[in-house]
Amino acid sequence: MNLSPVALFVYARPEETSQTIESLKKNFLASDTKLFIFSDGARNDEDMPFVEEVRKLIRNINGGFSDVQIIERKKNLGLANSIITGVTQILEQFEKIIVIEEDLISSPNFLNYMNESLNFYRDSNEVFSVTGYTYQLAVPVDYKFDNYFVPRCESLGWGTWNNRWSKVDWEMKNFKNFIKNKRLRQQFNSVGADLLAMLLKQQIGILDSWAVRWCYAHFQNNAFCSYPIKSKIIHIGVGGFATHVKNENKILNTELDDELKVNFLFSDEIFLDDRIIKQYKKMFRKRIMNRLRTLYYLFKYLTKR
Repeated sequence: MNLSPVALFVYARPEETSQTIESLKKNFLASDTKLFIFSDGARNDEDMPFVEEVRKLIRNINGGFSDVQIIERKKNLGLANSIITGVTQILEQFEKIIVIEEDLISSPNFLNYMNESLNFYRDSNEVFSVTGYTYQLAVPVDYKFDNYFVPRCESLGWGTWNNRWSKVDWEMKNFKNFIKNKRLRQQFNSVGADLLAMLLKQQIGILDSWAVRWCYAHFQNNAFCSYPIKSKIIHIGVGGFATHVKNENKILNTELDDELKVNFLFSDEIFLDDRIIKQYKKMFRKRIMNRLRTLYYLFKYLTKR
């Protein structure tokens, strides 16, 4: 198999970082995988000891991977810029990439699933990204594939290709035209009533998110993300230095795949299964609150200009 490099982004959580690396080491393909670790610089003096502790940990990784390269940032880039610049740097050297952050536990077959996904959909330009994470959904018993599709990306253990990543306009130059078009706004929000509010917060400067802009790029390119029917990732990053998850978010709770299969059946056809999509949308069903948030941030955006 043509294996993808893995980019791990870390900051100031040594305990979570240790768990993430140890679970990654237990992956069946770890010993044949190149690992690039991006360590962001400290935001302030208070964070510095934790950043140094993480760096001491990653400098002392003994074995487990075919190669480990560490990139230590002198200054703090912030999560969004750290990931955008780091992923771009790797994709200048490689055709594809697998990305994880310091608060994710992976199943031993995570790298198998991700590599097979990236190889299978390499030439399917409708698929902009793949992920090893899924919400806890009740997959229909007659559903025969190991993956399903959603026109919304996922940031918890994901992968993409350089020819998709290069299409992203991180400055979102066409945002003014988009936000004026009610039909486009509704379409963007159709797979999560929280999306438009997050995108507006990004434009206002309240939120610094690469992920919502990545989702916007999927939308702009009429593209999809491939999800597994059984999650190969669980999220442990709650509170503390977690950038965007301060309180326990129950919708992130999911069960880690324990079947350990290494050969997967992917769909040649890019399609939306109504039974799965209906459940997916329910994960973001606080429509009234999200609608109020969206209207509020839309007002803030329009009055800020």
